[in-house]
Amino acid sequence: MTRLAVWSPLPPSPTGVADYVAEQLPGLAARFDTVAVCAEPERVDAAALSGVKVVSPREASAELHIYHLGNSPAHSFVYRAARTRPGVAFLHEWSLHHLVLHETREQGRVDAYLREMRRAYGERGSFVGRQVARGLGGALLPALFPLNERVLESSLAAVALTQTLRARVARRMAGRPVLALPMHFATPPGPVPSREDARRALGLPADAFVICAPGLGTAAKRLDLALACASRLERERPGVVLDVAGDLDPSLPLQDWARAAGFEKSLRVTARLSLVDFMAHLSAADVVLALRFPSHGEMSAALLRALGIGRPALVTAGTPAALDLPEGVVASITPGATEEAEMLALLRELRGNVALKERMGELARDHVREHHGLDRTTRQLGDFLDEVAARAPTLAEGLAPAEDDALTLPGYLREELRGAARDLGLGGMKLDLEDLVAGLLPEARQGL
Repeated sequence: MTRLAVWSPLPPSPTGVADYVAEQLPGLAARFDTVAVCAEPERVDAAALSGVKVVSPREASAELHIYHLGNSPAHSFVYRAARTRPGVAFLHEWSLHHLVLHETREQGRVDAYLREMRRAYGERGSFVGRQVARGLGGALLPALFPLNERVLESSLAAVALTQTLRARVARRMAGRPVLALPMHFATPPGPVPSREDARRALGLPADAFVICAPGLGTAAKRLDLALACASRLERERPGVVLDVAGDLDPSLPLQDWARAAGFEKSLRVTARLSLVDFMAHLSAADVVLALRFPSHGEMSAALLRALGIGRPALVTAGTPAALDLPEGVVASITPGATEEAEMLALLRELRGNVALKERMGELARDHVREHHGLDRTTRQLGDFLDEVAARAPTLAEGLAPAEDDALTLPGYLREELRGAARDLGLGGMKLDLEDLVAGLLPEARQGL
């Protein structure tokens, strides 16, 4: 039986990845000798893991390591391990830019951040990196430069949660296994409440048109436009509620916008919820907003939960949710000049056309339960991990040696050569830099 080490934040960490991994671990533990690796094992909610042992990074010992990577500081310990110990990179999103920023610039190491950008994207990366380091990059520039290169270069294999993401990863990991694993759908124990029961429990009007925006409320979720559309619908016909089922980014003045629009009494912001309460808010909804712009290549677990219980959802065109899920299961909105008008038109139609709303919910529920079941996806993952474990020695031979990012002259030369290679369009080639650097600088072999 293969021994697995699964590196990830775990409950009660306030990240969706923690809940996702906790739901998946029991199935893996039934098939493999599995331990979970967490930065602070003593803080983990052991009851959520069904008896799976949790160890610290220094105690992690396994034949195969699985690294759950998301674009937030909660994954810092996973990112550091994935760069130095080859394993399976489990990508919950394409971009790791904000995670790398946390590991570099936010620790006072602007030079390290600029070196990463130069190494990954050549002179273009140097220019963009300087703008981002000065706080001038906005939300879009980091989303365009994923900074996942070190992880992909040093991994035996990878798992992506959408076909869209798998295609991107496969182009960077030629010859190594890459799995497109549908994000699983799971609910907490016990029955999911009906719309009517959920509204009674939450104190929501039975006849209201409830628009739910689940998870942490950020600018990327287009809550400014959602509020504008909700207040417009309320003026047309009273009885609209915008329910933000999660925390709100403190920098987002949503309450001020609601007051300005005269909508403050119909806006709800809950703070972070338990999974049971979260499901109640999804159950109470008429429509779920799962918008992302800019997108970092993520698939939303909240979206899958909403679709799995038959709620119609609006997503952003061009994101993995829009590209991977069939038309009719979700409705997509194009970001940009027409975004608000499209959102308003779709919400207005779903409010007035009950048959359409219910049909979308049925299609969503049927699709998710057929393709995204937890048992099915865990079997797919287990089969893939068996394959990777069997091929691990051969796959490891094809990887470049782990790099020391210390400020040494050989290290500087290697990174400059990589940057120049990317500028010439040679970034995907194996460069064999050790011999080249040794020729330029004989002392390099001594690490000077």
